[in-house]
Amino acid sequence: MESFEQIKRDFDFTEKDVQNILILKPVMEKYKDEFIDRFYKFISRFPETFKYLKSEEIINRHQEKLREWYDDLFSGKYDYKYFQKLYRIGEKHVDIGLPTHYVNASFNFIRRFFIEKINQEFGLSEKRNQLVASIGKLLDINLDVLTAAYREQELSRYQVMSKFEKVLYSTAKKFSDMLDFALVGALILVSLFVVGLFLFDIYQLLFGIVPIDKGILMALGTLLVLWAVSELMQEEIKHLRGGGFAIGAFIGVALAALIRKILIVSLSAEKSLQLLSYGAIVLSLGIVYWLLSKKK
Repeated sequence: MESFEQIKRDFDFTEKDVQNILILKPVMEKYKDEFIDRFYKFISRFPETFKYLKSEEIINRHQEKLREWYDDLFSGKYDYKYFQKLYRIGEKHVDIGLPTHYVNASFNFIRRFFIEKINQEFGLSEKRNQLVASIGKLLDINLDVLTAAYREQELSRYQVMSKFEKVLYSTAKKFSDMLDFALVGALILVSLFVVGLFLFDIYQLLFGIVPIDKGILMALGTLLVLWAVSELMQEEIKHLRGGGFAIGAFIGVALAALIRKILIVSLSAEKSLQLLSYGAIVLSLGIVYWLLSKKK
């Protein structure tokens, strides 16, 4: 981590900004409880919040630390000790595996909360603009130091590798990226085939090649598969942008394909055993899909 004085210079955080923060201190003190309450309502919307806040004891300890961070933010003392505390918070986030996305989103909420309260207290004025600018710089510094732990962890892992391991790592990463792009290309191709299958279903329906009830069910089933493939492609695009691997989307495609089979087979009374076997598979996949959704 850079020296704390250099960080302040990089963000143009001056003594004037410190004075502005001290002006805000008594004002923001009365909003501390509201901040804690609204912050928890905000983070409760994250899919994995309660993976990290597992018990009442952890929540209480986290709230205490949050209050301490709030007090330090408006203390006017931004020395080595202050920056060390911030960095330790970042290290704790890394240790528990908290995604940086959650940290960034939380700071977006914090910034909006402070601006809202400054607007209430100071209205539209030049002083208000100065206060918003100063608290904005300080929040940016906080976010930069907190996320530094993530960056340094990634660098430290790479630096301890041997030359051969670095080459292997780089090659594997490039190959993995190529596979991801190949998967997107394959999904585009599959989507075109599914669209073709849908058009073929419509053709058979219009020209009476298949009974009308079977034709309608075939077309609906193909549309369901097309929808599932579209969802899978969107998830894969998110994965290319840095998101996680969406195994649930693959299960969704399998479910859609099986449901299409069931819709067609259900028209034949002679295939009741086959229908039951498809139903059992759909039930199993449905349970897996539900468990994955619950885990999120």
